[in-house]
Amino acid sequence: MIAHLEGRLDFKGPDRVVIDVGGVGYDVRVPTHLYDLLPNEGEMCKVYIHTHFREEDGISLYGFTTWEDREFFKLLMTVSGIGPKVALGIMSSITASDLAEAIVAEDAKALTRVSGVGKKMAQRLILELKDKVAEMAIVSHEKKQPADTVSEDATSALVALGYARQAAVAAVAKARESMPAPVKVEELIKISLRYL
Repeated sequence: MIAHLEGRLDFKGPDRVVIDVGGVGYDVRVPTHLYDLLPNEGEMCKVYIHTHFREEDGISLYGFTTWEDREFFKLLMTVSGIGPKVALGIMSSITASDLAEAIVAEDAKALTRVSGVGKKMAQRLILELKDKVAEMAIVSHEKKQPADTVSEDATSALVALGYARQAAVAAVAKARESMPAPVKVEELIKISLRYL
């Protein structure tokens, strides 16, 4: 079993990477938000790996930048009807911590906004994972800071345009840093698009 791969990033795409470890290139499927988190091609990188085997497809590798994301991915696949492709799609459209908090809060409405999750799957996620997720350190038990509604509205608009939630959050954060306050939602969306 491969726990992690550390080597030169040979290829970087929106949903897969190739990591050269000692002259062997490993083809690894990754959530779309990893594109912005990984270094440039030719640089060194490290990803935590889940190895999945199916007789029809053989061995597939799935990679994450943190051990917690890898463990959450594995947890998602324990839910009936969720395989690696669906789990990867879910983790491409929402952060593991936001997903965990929605499950613990039994917020089915928030879960149905995730790509590939309908009402029935949202209910299954809550029913089958609530207790397990509550035990994970990934759920924040601290009080949240007051909401930044302008950034949240801009992020929601970008997600509605088809961008992955994590990429949208990162783009809005970068745009927010470059703009003086106060900021209008329309202006923030416009600047954020430059970072996507």
